Amino acid sequence: MSLAELLALTLRPAACLACGAPTAWPCCARCLPPEPAGAGPWRLAADPGVTLWALGPYRDALRAAVLAGKLRGQPAALTELGHRLGAAMAAAGAGADLVTFVAAGRAAGPPRDHAERVAVGVAAALDLPLAALLAPAGGPDLGRARQRRRATLTRPPPRARRRLAGGRVLVVDDLATTGGTLAGAAATLRAAGARRVEAAVLGAAPTALGPPGARDPPAPGRRGPGRPAAGPSWSIGLAEPSRGAVLTEVSPAHRGRIVWL
Repeated sequence: MSLAELLALTLRPAACLACGAPTAWPCCARCLPPEPAGAGPWRLAADPGVTLWALGPYRDALRAAVLAGKLRGQPAALTELGHRLGAAMAAAGAGADLVTFVAAGRAAGPPRDHAERVAVGVAAALDLPLAALLAPAGGPDLGRARQRRRATLTRPPPRARRRLAGGRVLVVDDLATTGGTLAGAAATLRAAGARRVEAAVLGAAPTALGPPGARDPPAPGRRGPGRPAAGPSWSIGLAEPSRGAVLTEVSPAHRGRIVWL
């Protein structure tokens, strides 16, 4: 066993987070087999104009692995599951120009950068740049509100940190329950100038998906990882000029690294 493998075992367990099977971190093939229908594409119930990709339904083994990543000190599991999601999307022909994520606001307790960790894995698998385009939304923490059975609470959509001159953006979150958060994020990105917005999550509840049969056909012009889009690169400008410089000529050459604009 190499030094890198020994170090990995020290930093995280090697067992499946759902059933405990050895050397199957974060989730073994028996617990998390490939979905027969693939990762999508589906339509988002809260905004049927948004295509939704998901690793699977949020239940059983996938739920156990996601909760381990969020609550049991296994954040690397979220990135690995995100990489699996991105690989499944690539196999289905998904493509975009840029990946972003639903940013979490600051709160007491463990870090809540779950969507960002998932997005790192998705962007790496799709060989696309990752940028923090959205500022955290105000309002209550919806997950904690639902735990208190106050599901009627809503929050405003996130704010855009940047202006976009066209382009296709993939917005990532960890979960989709109703799809409202993703719909708000997509609306913000379109208002900021994105030409097309798609969404990707690890787990989706049935309420997040459109009506039965609401499965999108492959969009024309989709590209797999590593194939640059035709035409000139698109540019990103600052929605808040005081925050920094303007980045132009975004290309897939970043290979999943975070691009700070």
